[in-house]
Amino acid sequence: MIMQRKKCANFNHRRANAPVRFCPVCGAVVNEAILIRKCSEAKHAISRRGGTTYCVHCGEQLILGR
Repeated sequence: MIMQRKKCANFNHRRANAPVRFCPVCGAVVNEAILIRKCSEAKHAISRRGGTTYCVHCGEQLILGR
């Protein structure tokens, strides 16, 4: 039996030209045209405080267990 993965409800998946490379909810690539950026730990800390699970610039998982 194959388990179906729940689809992400983030609007960036439905946009033709998403403003970010990675989805902040599931971490999937939503716009391949945007280059991967190197992020600092300070920027990741700001994103974590905002509740972002994945970095929209580099795709790193910021919050575990979601």
